[in-house]
Amino acid sequence: MRKIIVFWSFLFVNLEVSICLRVVGISVPTLKQRGESVTFTCDYDLEGGKLYSVKWYRDNEEFYRYMPRLRPPQHAHKLEGVRVDLEKSSARRVHLRELTLKSRGSYRCEVSEEAPSFHSAQAETFMEVYYFPRESPRIVGHERVYELREPLDVNCTSAKAFPAPDLQWLINGEKVTESSWLIPYDAVHAAQGLMMSTLGLRAPARRHMKIRCVAIIGTHRRERTASIETSSSNWRGAPNINLIMLIGCVNKILQIMS
Repeated sequence: MRKIIVFWSFLFVNLEVSICLRVVGISVPTLKQRGESVTFTCDYDLEGGKLYSVKWYRDNEEFYRYMPRLRPPQHAHKLEGVRVDLEKSSARRVHLRELTLKSRGSYRCEVSEEAPSFHSAQAETFMEVYYFPRESPRIVGHERVYELREPLDVNCTSAKAFPAPDLQWLINGEKVTESSWLIPYDAVHAAQGLMMSTLGLRAPARRHMKIRCVAIIGTHRRERTASIETSSSNWRGAPNINLIMLIGCVNKILQIMS
């Protein structure tokens, strides 16, 4: 009977320890720019327990650990796209410098307690790394002269970026929402893992028409504006006909009077 009581006591102690450790929160930016630095934080509560280790993973590959029993307590593993700054890292944070496009991925913090439980808790989130160039998007097809109400044959292509930028068309400051006027194309892969987006515009041509293409990644925008020239023979056609008829009537009157 005494052995059974001791056994259940041991189970109760283990259960109590196992629910002590919890990861309160993990702070990982959802979007960072290539070349920037970033600091991840892992906030945990041991609730009286002792820390055994804190480990960080990207896509299930470990790149940093902190173990207070070791000297030094920090250690970084080589991983493409992950450059750990040990001087700025600790038990609750890890600092990465010079992010690349290969730095993107799912980052996980795993915290473990000391014996006897060695219980662990973890949290994970995804970070996207983007590259947005200074170049504006390029518009082609606006150089020619269009007849009035003739569908445009205009395309906008973004500069090389990552991920592929979202594109929008505006006509005289109004965003184009008519789907039949928009021709989406598949993003094209470029060098160094970058991508280019293209969006066509087939809106009917009209007088005094300014079109603008906007490339967007997150809060960043690049844009380019172009003017559409329409043929004067078309929109001035009706006044010309009236003028011809008027001249004809005048000529008849002059003939009668003569």
